[in-house]
Amino acid sequence: MTSSVVGQLILKDWRLNRLLIVLSVALGLVALFVAQFGSELARLFGTVWFFVSLIVLGSILPGTAIVSERKKQTLAFIMSLPVSSVQYSLAKMASIWVMFLVPWLTLLISAVVLVATRNIVPHGIIPMLLIVAVLPLIGFCLISSAALLVGESEGALVAATIVCNSSYWFAFYLLCHIPSLAANWSRPVAVWNPAAFITLSAELGFIALIVGLTLFFQSRKRSFI
Repeated sequence: MTSSVVGQLILKDWRLNRLLIVLSVALGLVALFVAQFGSELARLFGTVWFFVSLIVLGSILPGTAIVSERKKQTLAFIMSLPVSSVQYSLAKMASIWVMFLVPWLTLLISAVVLVATRNIVPHGIIPMLLIVAVLPLIGFCLISSAALLVGESEGALVAATIVCNSSYWFAFYLLCHIPSLAANWSRPVAVWNPAAFITLSAELGFIALIVGLTLFFQSRKRSFI
């Protein structure tokens, strides 16, 4: 019975947010289509809007899937069902993560395929593309964790969103100033040097830490509703 309730909670989130997911994928694909044209302006415009589609999705999804349940006062009803707070947290994290990962992977794979097959830019950009694409994933992780842990405060969600969205440029600036990464952008083949592996590993490790801490603190909350 409990597993059935958890499954229904996940499906509910998918039904409520499917339009947002479709729009983000459509926007990202249009951006990639524009980026394949030869002019530098088209590539810049397409690249910017490609990442904007992921950033916007990561900013809006936690609010619509988590905070809205408290604002609409539906969380009390959900918690009256045969499901524990930990199970609710796992279901909520599973649903929002899959809802984000589906368009994220779709757009990322599309971008890599475009670079690898169209030869618009050197293939050496692929490692940096993957590293930079993980940044919206980290931002989404931080925002969703804030929404889950401090869901009763919409201000906390807004603050987390502002901090994350205003930090992307700084993170990109730091990545661009790692000599062993920036030096390989113009190479005809992708170069997976230690700096690329270390950076990707650090990003994924940070995500795992955030998820683990979120589940830990969520399980210790005394007042869930």
